[in-house]
Amino acid sequence: MLILNNEQAFEYHPIIKYIPKRLRKYLSLVKLNQAEEIRLRRGRPLMIYFNDGGYFIDEHARLSKNETNAVIVEGTDINEAIELISESSLYAFEDCLRQGYITVCGGHRVGICGSAVLENGSISSQKNISSLNFRLSHEVTGVAEALIPHCIKDGHILNTLIISPPGCGKTTMLRDLIRLISQKGYRVSIADERNEISAVYNGYTGYDLGYSSDVLEGASKSEAMLILLRTMSPQVIATDEIGLEEDINAVTKAISSGVAVIATVHSKSFLTLKQAGISWINKFNCFVTLSHRNGPGTIEEVYCDL
Repeated sequence: MLILNNEQAFEYHPIIKYIPKRLRKYLSLVKLNQAEEIRLRRGRPLMIYFNDGGYFIDEHARLSKNETNAVIVEGTDINEAIELISESSLYAFEDCLRQGYITVCGGHRVGICGSAVLENGSISSQKNISSLNFRLSHEVTGVAEALIPHCIKDGHILNTLIISPPGCGKTTMLRDLIRLISQKGYRVSIADERNEISAVYNGYTGYDLGYSSDVLEGASKSEAMLILLRTMSPQVIATDEIGLEEDINAVTKAISSGVAVIATVHSKSFLTLKQAGISWINKFNCFVTLSHRNGPGTIEEVYCDL
Protein backbone atom coordinates (compact mmCIF):
# COMPACT_ATOMS: atom_id res chain seq x y z
CA MET A 1 0.00 0.00 0.00
CA LEU A 2 1.08 3.56 -0.66
CA ILE A 3 2.04 5.66 2.36
CA LEU A 4 0.90 9.18 1.57
CA ASN A 5 3.00 12.26 2.12
CA ASN A 6 1.30 15.50 3.23
CA GLU A 7 0.78 16.79 -0.31
CA GLN A 8 -0.77 13.55 -1.55
CA ALA A 9 -2.98 13.38 1.54
CA PHE A 10 -5.00 16.40 0.44
CA GLU A 11 -6.15 14.43 -2.61
CA TYR A 12 -8.05 12.11 -0.26
CA HIS A 13 -9.19 14.26 2.69
CA PRO A 14 -7.44 17.23 4.34
CA ILE A 15 -7.48 15.51 7.75
CA ILE A 16 -5.18 12.78 6.44
CA LYS A 17 -2.12 15.07 6.62
CA TYR A 18 -2.50 15.03 10.43
CA ILE A 19 -2.71 11.22 10.62
CA PRO A 20 0.54 9.27 11.28
CA LYS A 21 2.00 7.90 8.05
CA ARG A 22 1.69 4.27 9.13
CA LEU A 23 -2.08 4.70 9.46
CA ARG A 24 -2.58 6.85 6.35
CA LYS A 25 -2.27 3.86 4.06
CA TYR A 26 -5.46 2.44 5.60
CA LEU A 27 -7.50 5.61 5.95
CA SER A 28 -6.66 6.79 2.43
CA LEU A 29 -8.72 3.88 1.11
CA VAL A 30 -11.79 4.75 3.20
CA LYS A 31 -14.39 7.28 2.05
CA LEU A 32 -14.18 9.87 4.82
CA ASN A 33 -16.69 12.38 3.43
CA GLN A 34 -19.43 10.98 5.66
CA ALA A 35 -17.19 10.14 8.62
CA GLU A 36 -17.75 12.02 11.87
CA GLU A 37 -14.73 11.00 13.94
CA ILE A 38 -11.43 9.15 13.72
CA ARG A 39 -10.22 7.77 17.05
CA LEU A 40 -6.62 6.95 17.89
CA ARG A 41 -6.24 5.19 21.25
CA ARG A 42 -2.82 3.99 22.36
CA GLY A 43 -2.67 0.18 22.16
CA ARG A 44 -6.26 -0.08 20.96
CA PRO A 45 -7.86 -0.54 17.50
CA LEU A 46 -8.04 2.35 15.05
CA MET A 47 -11.71 3.34 14.78
CA ILE A 48 -13.82 5.45 12.43
CA TYR A 49 -17.25 6.71 13.46
CA PHE A 50 -20.11 7.31 11.04
CA ASN A 51 -23.75 8.16 11.61
CA ASP A 52 -24.53 4.52 12.45
CA GLY A 53 -21.71 4.04 14.93
CA GLY A 54 -18.07 2.99 15.13
CA TYR A 55 -16.15 0.74 12.76
CA PHE A 56 -12.82 -1.04 13.02
CA ILE A 57 -10.46 -1.10 10.04
CA ASP A 58 -8.35 -4.15 9.21
CA GLU A 59 -5.01 -4.59 7.42
CA HIS A 60 -6.82 -4.57 4.06
CA ALA A 61 -8.56 -1.26 4.83
CA ARG A 62 -11.91 -3.00 5.21
CA LEU A 63 -14.41 -1.58 7.68
CA SER A 64 -16.08 -3.92 10.12
CA LYS A 65 -18.04 -3.94 13.36
CA ASN A 66 -15.84 -6.89 14.34
CA GLU A 67 -12.58 -6.18 16.16
CA THR A 68 -10.85 -9.23 14.64
CA ASN A 69 -7.68 -8.30 12.67
CA ALA A 70 -8.21 -4.60 13.41
CA VAL A 71 -5.26 -2.24 12.95
CA ILE A 72 -3.82 -1.37 16.36
CA VAL A 73 -2.66 2.17 17.18
CA GLU A 74 0.87 2.23 18.58
CA GLY A 75 2.46 4.70 20.95
CA THR A 76 4.68 5.97 18.13
CA ASP A 77 1.52 6.76 16.11
CA ILE A 78 0.17 8.95 18.93
CA ASN A 79 3.50 10.75 19.25
CA GLU A 80 3.73 11.36 15.50
CA ALA A 81 0.14 12.64 15.38
CA ILE A 82 0.95 15.14 18.13
CA GLU A 83 3.93 16.37 16.11
CA LEU A 84 1.74 16.75 13.04
CA ILE A 85 -1.19 18.56 14.65
CA SER A 86 1.11 20.87 16.64
CA GLU A 87 3.26 21.46 13.53
CA SER A 88 6.24 20.50 15.74
CA SER A 89 5.71 23.56 17.96
CA LEU A 90 5.10 21.94 21.33
CA TYR A 91 5.51 25.29 23.11
CA ALA A 92 2.58 26.77 21.18
CA PHE A 93 0.76 23.48 21.77
CA GLU A 94 0.83 23.88 25.58
CA ASP A 95 -2.36 25.94 25.75
CA CYS A 96 -4.12 23.37 23.57
CA LEU A 97 -3.04 20.61 25.95
CA ARG A 98 -4.49 22.60 28.84
CA GLN A 99 -7.85 23.05 27.08
CA GLY A 100 -7.88 19.50 25.73
CA TYR A 101 -8.17 20.20 22.01
CA ILE A 102 -6.61 21.86 19.00
CA THR A 103 -8.31 23.04 15.81
CA VAL A 104 -6.38 22.27 12.63
CA CYS A 105 -6.64 23.56 9.07
CA GLY A 106 -10.13 22.99 7.70
CA GLY A 107 -11.88 23.58 11.02
CA HIS A 108 -11.37 19.99 12.18
CA ARG A 109 -11.04 19.67 15.96
CA VAL A 110 -8.69 17.19 17.61
CA GLY A 111 -9.60 16.23 21.18
CA ILE A 112 -6.70 15.21 23.41
CA CYS A 113 -6.72 12.88 26.43
CA GLY A 114 -3.86 11.94 28.72
CA SER A 115 -2.67 12.56 32.27
CA ALA A 116 -3.55 15.99 33.60
CA VAL A 117 -0.71 18.14 34.91
CA LEU A 118 -2.00 20.25 37.81
CA GLU A 119 -0.75 23.64 38.86
CA ASN A 120 -2.37 25.35 41.85
CA GLY A 121 -5.26 22.93 41.58
CA SER A 122 -5.97 23.65 37.90
CA ILE A 123 -4.99 21.80 34.73
CA SER A 124 -1.94 23.47 33.20
CA SER A 125 -1.14 20.81 30.61
CA GLN A 126 -1.34 17.11 29.80
CA LYS A 127 1.30 14.40 29.52
CA ASN A 128 1.39 10.74 28.48
CA ILE A 129 -1.19 11.34 25.75
CA SER A 130 -3.34 8.22 25.45
CA SER A 131 -5.98 9.08 22.85
CA LEU A 132 -6.85 11.54 20.10
CA ASN A 133 -10.28 12.22 18.67
CA PHE A 134 -10.28 13.77 15.18
CA ARG A 135 -13.74 15.36 14.86
CA LEU A 136 -14.30 15.99 11.17
CA SER A 137 -15.91 19.28 10.25
CA HIS A 138 -18.45 19.27 7.41
CA GLU A 139 -19.96 22.06 5.36
CA VAL A 140 -23.60 21.32 4.58
CA THR A 141 -25.21 24.14 2.64
CA GLY A 142 -28.96 24.57 2.84
CA VAL A 143 -29.38 22.77 6.15
CA ALA A 144 -30.53 25.98 7.86
CA GLU A 145 -33.06 27.02 5.20
CA ALA A 146 -35.96 25.89 7.38
CA LEU A 147 -34.83 28.20 10.19
CA ILE A 148 -34.87 31.46 8.22
CA PRO A 149 -38.64 32.12 8.58
CA HIS A 150 -38.28 31.65 12.35
CA CYS A 151 -35.06 33.63 12.85
CA ILE A 152 -36.01 36.66 10.75
CA LYS A 153 -39.24 38.49 11.56
CA ASP A 154 -40.27 41.71 9.81
CA GLY A 155 -36.70 42.19 8.63
CA HIS A 156 -35.22 41.80 12.12
CA ILE A 157 -32.89 38.98 13.20
CA LEU A 158 -34.07 37.34 16.41
CA ASN A 159 -31.58 36.51 19.14
CA THR A 160 -31.25 32.81 18.37
CA LEU A 161 -29.84 29.99 20.48
CA ILE A 162 -29.05 26.63 18.83
CA ILE A 163 -29.20 23.83 21.42
CA SER A 164 -28.00 20.22 21.31
CA PRO A 165 -25.73 17.67 22.96
CA PRO A 166 -22.19 17.35 21.51
CA GLY A 167 -21.91 15.88 18.02
CA CYS A 168 -25.39 16.84 16.80
CA GLY A 169 -24.39 19.43 14.21
CA LYS A 170 -24.67 22.74 16.10
CA THR A 171 -21.65 24.31 14.42
CA THR A 172 -22.70 23.07 10.96
CA MET A 173 -26.17 24.56 11.48
CA LEU A 174 -24.72 27.83 12.81
CA ARG A 175 -22.34 28.10 9.86
CA ASP A 176 -25.10 27.68 7.29
CA LEU A 177 -27.41 30.09 9.13
CA ILE A 178 -24.60 32.68 9.02
CA ARG A 179 -24.22 32.09 5.27
CA LEU A 180 -27.93 32.52 4.59
CA ILE A 181 -28.28 35.67 6.72
CA SER A 182 -25.13 37.17 5.22
CA GLN A 183 -26.42 36.52 1.70
CA LYS A 184 -29.52 38.51 2.58
CA GLY A 185 -27.25 41.52 3.11
CA TYR A 186 -27.05 41.59 6.90
CA ARG A 187 -23.60 42.41 8.31
CA VAL A 188 -22.54 39.38 10.35
CA SER A 189 -19.49 39.40 12.63
CA ILE A 190 -18.22 36.00 13.77
CA ALA A 191 -16.36 35.45 17.05
CA ASP A 192 -14.61 32.20 16.14
CA GLU A 193 -12.51 31.27 19.17
CA ARG A 194 -11.52 27.79 17.95
CA ASN A 195 -11.58 28.51 14.20
CA GLU A 196 -14.24 25.83 13.73
CA ILE A 197 -16.93 28.03 12.24
CA SER A 198 -14.85 29.70 9.54
CA ALA A 199 -11.74 27.49 9.14
CA VAL A 200 -9.69 30.61 8.38
CA TYR A 201 -6.29 29.81 6.86
CA ASN A 202 -3.84 32.49 5.74
CA GLY A 203 -6.64 35.05 5.91
CA TYR A 204 -9.10 33.09 3.74
CA THR A 205 -12.20 31.38 5.14
CA GLY A 206 -12.42 27.68 4.45
CA TYR A 207 -16.22 27.71 4.33
CA ASP A 208 -18.81 29.78 2.51
CA LEU A 209 -20.04 32.33 5.07
CA GLY A 210 -21.72 34.65 2.59
CA TYR A 211 -20.45 37.97 1.28
CA SER A 212 -21.34 40.13 4.32
CA SER A 213 -19.44 38.24 7.03
CA ASP A 214 -16.32 39.23 8.99
CA VAL A 215 -14.36 36.82 11.19
CA LEU A 216 -12.20 37.35 14.25
CA GLU A 217 -10.65 34.01 15.14
CA GLY A 218 -8.31 32.90 17.89
CA ALA A 219 -9.46 35.31 20.62
CA SER A 220 -11.76 34.27 23.44
CA LYS A 221 -15.35 34.58 22.26
CA SER A 222 -16.18 37.15 24.95
CA GLU A 223 -13.27 39.40 24.01
CA ALA A 224 -13.88 38.88 20.29
CA MET A 225 -17.56 39.83 20.56
CA LEU A 226 -16.69 43.12 22.25
CA ILE A 227 -13.98 43.92 19.70
CA LEU A 228 -16.34 43.16 16.82
CA LEU A 229 -19.03 45.30 18.43
CA ARG A 230 -16.63 48.26 18.59
CA THR A 231 -14.95 47.89 15.22
CA MET A 232 -17.16 46.19 12.62
CA SER A 233 -20.60 47.82 13.08
CA PRO A 234 -22.34 44.44 12.91
CA GLN A 235 -26.05 43.86 12.70
CA VAL A 236 -25.52 40.29 13.91
CA ILE A 237 -22.82 38.67 16.04
CA ALA A 238 -22.45 34.88 15.82
CA THR A 239 -20.43 32.61 18.07
CA ASP A 240 -20.21 28.99 19.19
CA GLU A 241 -20.71 27.25 22.57
CA ILE A 242 -21.42 30.02 25.05
CA GLY A 243 -21.89 29.47 28.77
CA LEU A 244 -19.16 31.21 30.75
CA GLU A 245 -20.07 34.34 32.69
CA GLU A 246 -17.86 36.50 30.48
CA ASP A 247 -19.60 35.08 27.38
CA ILE A 248 -23.01 36.06 28.74
CA ASN A 249 -21.75 39.53 29.67
CA ALA A 250 -20.57 40.04 26.08
CA VAL A 251 -23.88 38.73 24.70
CA THR A 252 -25.74 41.15 26.99
CA LYS A 253 -23.58 44.05 25.83
CA ALA A 254 -24.21 43.20 22.17
CA ILE A 255 -27.99 42.84 22.58
CA SER A 256 -28.26 46.04 24.63
CA SER A 257 -26.37 47.80 21.83
CA GLY A 258 -29.03 46.75 19.32
CA VAL A 259 -27.07 43.91 17.75
CA ALA A 260 -28.69 40.49 17.31
CA VAL A 261 -26.80 37.45 18.64
CA ILE A 262 -26.84 33.93 17.23
CA ALA A 263 -25.05 31.35 19.39
CA THR A 264 -24.94 27.69 20.32
CA VAL A 265 -24.95 25.90 23.66
CA HIS A 266 -24.55 22.33 24.86
CA SER A 267 -27.77 20.95 26.31
CA LYS A 268 -30.44 18.36 25.53
CA SER A 269 -33.23 20.87 24.90
CA PHE A 270 -34.69 24.27 25.68
CA LEU A 271 -36.74 22.64 28.45
CA THR A 272 -33.58 21.17 29.99
CA LEU A 273 -32.00 24.63 30.13
CA LYS A 274 -35.12 26.07 31.77
CA GLN A 275 -35.33 23.26 34.32
CA ALA A 276 -31.65 23.77 35.17
CA GLY A 277 -32.46 27.37 36.07
CA ILE A 278 -30.20 28.90 33.43
CA SER A 279 -31.44 32.48 33.70
CA TRP A 280 -29.44 33.95 30.82
CA ILE A 281 -31.51 32.09 28.22
CA ASN A 282 -34.06 34.89 28.66
CA LYS A 283 -31.75 37.07 26.57
CA PHE A 284 -32.73 34.97 23.53
CA ASN A 285 -36.14 34.76 21.89
CA CYS A 286 -35.68 31.99 19.33
CA PHE A 287 -34.57 28.50 20.35
CA VAL A 288 -33.59 25.67 17.99
CA THR A 289 -33.10 22.16 19.36
CA LEU A 290 -31.06 19.65 17.35
CA SER A 291 -30.51 15.92 17.76
CA HIS A 292 -28.71 13.02 16.08
CA ARG A 293 -31.97 11.09 15.53
CA ASN A 294 -31.78 11.20 11.71
CA GLY A 295 -28.12 12.14 11.60
CA PRO A 296 -26.36 15.31 12.83
CA GLY A 297 -28.42 18.46 12.43
CA THR A 298 -31.85 16.90 12.87
CA ILE A 299 -34.16 19.80 13.84
CA GLU A 300 -36.33 18.58 16.71
CA GLU A 301 -37.94 21.84 17.80
CA VAL A 302 -38.05 25.55 17.00
CA TYR A 303 -39.54 27.74 19.69
CA CYS A 304 -39.77 31.52 19.25
CA ASP A 305 -41.08 33.76 22.01
CA LEU A 306 -41.60 37.23 20.56
